[in-house]
Amino acid sequence: MTLTDPLWWIFLLLAAPMAGSILSLIPHPEISRAAARAGALAAVVAATSLLVLRSQGEWGGVLGIDALSDVFIFTVAAIYATSVWYSSAYLRYIHNSFLSPQVYYALMGAFALAMLASLVVADLGLMWIGIEATTVASALLIVLERKPSSVEAAWRYTLIASAGLTIALFALLLLYVSTGTLDAFALAASPPVPTLLVQMAVALALVGYGTKVGLFPMHSWLPDAHSEAPSPVSALFSGVLLPTALYAFLRVYRVLAMPVPSDLTDLLLAFGLLTALVAAFLLQQQRSFKRLFAYSSMEVMGLAVVGVSLGGVALYGVLILLVSHAFAKSAAFYCSGNVLRGTGTTRIDSVHDLRHRMPWTGAAWVLAAPAVTGAPPFGTFVGELLIIVGAVAVGADWVAVLVIVAVLLAFLGVNAQVGGMVFGTTAEPTPPAEEGAESGVSLAYLNVGVALVLGIVSLPYLSSALRAATLVLGGHVP
Repeated sequence: MTLTDPLWWIFLLLAAPMAGSILSLIPHPEISRAAARAGALAAVVAATSLLVLRSQGEWGGVLGIDALSDVFIFTVAAIYATSVWYSSAYLRYIHNSFLSPQVYYALMGAFALAMLASLVVADLGLMWIGIEATTVASALLIVLERKPSSVEAAWRYTLIASAGLTIALFALLLLYVSTGTLDAFALAASPPVPTLLVQMAVALALVGYGTKVGLFPMHSWLPDAHSEAPSPVSALFSGVLLPTALYAFLRVYRVLAMPVPSDLTDLLLAFGLLTALVAAFLLQQQRSFKRLFAYSSMEVMGLAVVGVSLGGVALYGVLILLVSHAFAKSAAFYCSGNVLRGTGTTRIDSVHDLRHRMPWTGAAWVLAAPAVTGAPPFGTFVGELLIIVGAVAVGADWVAVLVIVAVLLAFLGVNAQVGGMVFGTTAEPTPPAEEGAESGVSLAYLNVGVALVLGIVSLPYLSSALRAATLVLGGHVP
């Protein structure tokens, strides 16, 4: 193997978090942290190399990557690395931890490995195993802070996500019975006749994987798990776990020849619009800033599913939205972790005057909030705009109107709450934040900066990869 061989980089991509996870169990805090960071950085190097080389190919019907895989792989690896880096600052705040730092880093590596493994396989059955493994690897991370509410959230997440994935497994069985293979690349190259059985398989996959994506009404695990998890884990949940589950569905959806039967696109459209609108309304009444951002993630995933149903240029918007949102939402959760460390609470009405108490974190939060809700010139704005354009292009003006309503509601709900916490004051003097509470905020600036750059310039390699990935899905690029 040479450095231009994708197999080399796939091997490194999988070996890096695995090695980091195993070595982080060494009972020495500094070695454990260094091993986790080294594994995460090596994964980023491998993911970036696959992106730059525009790697594609299939090996033995087991491994397989293309332009779509490259985009998701890079996003997962990047958010994993920044979350691991931020974790060292966050773990100092945890005084009654259910997990030792060594076990925490090991589970973080296993969580990332499960997502990355799901993205480099061609076999839909192995992909399902990878998505299920993310549940196993991440459930314990939710209960890090040893709270009854965290334990309840972890159980709800495990039961509901596993139930949904059981439906997805049944969908794959139907697909195998209909086609005789689960090779996603072969099925996409030679789409089967869209028989009733094939269409049922795709519909059930939407429900099954949609549970993990957080689509309404299968979403009930999402706000609890995302809000109860440690902030760096919440960043992984919202930023990349939900898109990884959507990727698994897209591989099943891609077995259908274009144009996709209208019954299925209507089903996607209904799930997407309901999810976006319900989340946009629910986030208005949240009292916890972490739940606020959890519902914001649900709204974004709903918009992404709407874009998938529309096809065309909207698919390009979906990919830009998912990548930009991953970086922006991780930044928002890193800020949330700092605010929790500095104030000791996640209650919105108990947090005030962050511009003076935590100026660096407050400023980063003021940038991250519009970034996750689609304000120009962030990449999320470009993605949402293209989805709206895609709706108008196919004559679905009413869909464009409902998407605009969801976007505006989410924008106003999130930014009004964050603005109140950063700029709002009370008659009573507010105590200063705990010393060291703003450590790690540079990572929030880094990630929100990526979301900004994605919106205002065409990034080398990443922008071209997004366009190529759109073509893989059968979409159009402007």
